[in-house]
Amino acid sequence: MPNEPVEIKVTLSEDVPNALSTLGLDGGSPMKIWFLEDVTPGVEPPLPLLAAGIALRLRSGQSKNDSTVKIRPCRRTQLTPKWSTNSPDGKRYRLEQDWAGKRRTLAASAVQQLEHGLIEAVTSNGDDLVTLFDEHQERFLQDCADLRIEFAGLTPLGPVTATKWKDLTIGDFDTEVDAERWTFGSTDFLELSIRAESNPDKHQRRFEEAIRAQGLSFPAEQKPKTSQILTELTSAHHTER
Repeated sequence: MPNEPVEIKVTLSEDVPNALSTLGLDGGSPMKIWFLEDVTPGVEPPLPLLAAGIALRLRSGQSKNDSTVKIRPCRRTQLTPKWSTNSPDGKRYRLEQDWAGKRRTLAASAVQQLEHGLIEAVTSNGDDLVTLFDEHQERFLQDCADLRIEFAGLTPLGPVTATKWKDLTIGDFDTEVDAERWTFGSTDFLELSIRAESNPDKHQRRFEEAIRAQGLSFPAEQKPKTSQILTELTSAHHTER
């Protein structure tokens, strides 16, 4: 039994408009999402941050503007004592289990709230990307990441168009569900997620059953949405150049 809360995810990638209609989803909260990567031509391995399990994400919306440094999958042995537990509010720094299908990973993330419009200003003007992250996040990378990162060498990829819905009901499933749709280029998927403080196996089984009961299908092998979208973003970046 994991000690951390568990986020359980199901990604629907076929006929997303039908899934939205079936679940009664319209409106929602729009967001724009960027990822930072090293896209140096010929670099090995490609997408070196992703290969090292590091995601640097920017989110901009009406009610949410933040930067996130995430290590996933994260080994407990790479977390120094300072980073081995959640922050008191569970927001600025958090550890959680990330479950999707049979995949089980530990995720550690440090989050910084930003002023509205700052992300767009920095990414469009070519300003120093490090201004979007604070010392707390930089220290997290220095202490725990397997890869040394110089922000000046990174490229912002995006934005991805995203829409989020919170506290949904699916059939008679008695746990509130969040939904998030991401679109970019040919990529279009809808991620449904719940959080479980206990009995995650039971919650996952009932969650997946509730989705199937709506006539919706999803692959048994669930791939992380970050890797899917980063591949599309990088391809688009090299094509534009």
